[in-house]
Amino acid sequence: MAGTGPPPSSDPQVEHALAERGRALVAAAVAETSAPLGLRERIDRDRERARPVARRRRLGLAGSLAAVTAAAVAAVVISLGGTAEPGVLATVQLAGKGPVLPAPKHDPARPALLQAKIDGLPFPDWNRQFQWRASGARRDRLEGRDATTVYYDSPLGARLAYTILGGDKIKPPDGARTVNMRGTDFHVLYRGNRRIVVWDRAGHTCVMTAPAVVPEQRLLDLAAWDAGGGVPF
Repeated sequence: MAGTGPPPSSDPQVEHALAERGRALVAAAVAETSAPLGLRERIDRDRERARPVARRRRLGLAGSLAAVTAAAVAAVVISLGGTAEPGVLATVQLAGKGPVLPAPKHDPARPALLQAKIDGLPFPDWNRQFQWRASGARRDRLEGRDATTVYYDSPLGARLAYTILGGDKIKPPDGARTVNMRGTDFHVLYRGNRRIVVWDRAGHTCVMTAPAVVPEQRLLDLAAWDAGGGVPF
């Protein structure tokens, strides 16, 4: 049966020419495809290089803003810790630095007191009555006033700081809850995981702070204890 098209050529030159043309077409197609791919790869590489720089810039800016904000908040806490300066919260922050002096000794002449005082007002000795022993102390200046802090440790290892401010008493902080015990108003508030009690003794402001795990009633019992008149109020 006769074919419908021309017979295939058996000429080697023709076959070689066709093969070369085929390779050229393939190469052209590959070139057209690889060029955009190479461009995309180069763009991707440039983008990846730029990301760490941009990220560092964003983090640096965020860190700077966070630092400025934190400094501003700290300044507010220190300067505006209460309704009058020196603020109660500033006093708490100062006491939170911990003891730098040895624990004051027991006063043998006055069994309810320690040999530590400020403006003539002594600190109580709770060791015999409550088993809270004095463990250290510090003296500071806060907004032009003297501030003396005595630290007491409980049998279970909790530590409280008892600060007496020199000079006239200051107002309690806003938002504090008031509890009256034995004719004295005690102002209770919380900051973070700390419980704070503020009250007046003999015209001086006293600030006590302790971990919130210490029951409120225990702190009030300590603050209100006058040893039958042995602790001046």
